[in-house]
Amino acid sequence: MDRKEFIKLCGGICVVGAGVSVLLEGCASATYFAQSVTTKNSITLKKAEFIKVANGKTTERKYVLLRTEKHDFPICVYKLKDGSYSALLLQCTHKGCELIPQGDFLVCPCHGSEFTNTGVVQNPPAEQNLFTFKITSDNEHLYIQL
Repeated sequence: MDRKEFIKLCGGICVVGAGVSVLLEGCASATYFAQSVTTKNSITLKKAEFIKVANGKTTERKYVLLRTEKHDFPICVYKLKDGSYSALLLQCTHKGCELIPQGDFLVCPCHGSEFTNTGVVQNPPAEQNLFTFKITSDNEHLYIQL
């Protein structure tokens, strides 16, 4: 292969790679902010917010996000495999960037720290676990203590 063919091949690979990355971004799941009721000291969230119905098909969300006026960052509420729940402030304990939920873990886009769905540090540079909220529940609701 001569130099000209090599440059054409590399250029083609770059164009295809850029196109594939754009397509993959479209496959990412949309972030869902649940409806909730906020009082002075708590958030009430319906457990039904974890159920998604689309095109006649029912699926379960792994997590939902909440916004409050009390915090500058969203709160991520995970439904854990054992049926319990965890509520985490999406603020990285390393430099304070907003975390991004990625399935069963959270990633910091600034420096790459990773946390479990219960807020435990998995990968540095963060060294401290995430801020968590106490949760109580009944048959239909979760009550997240602020």
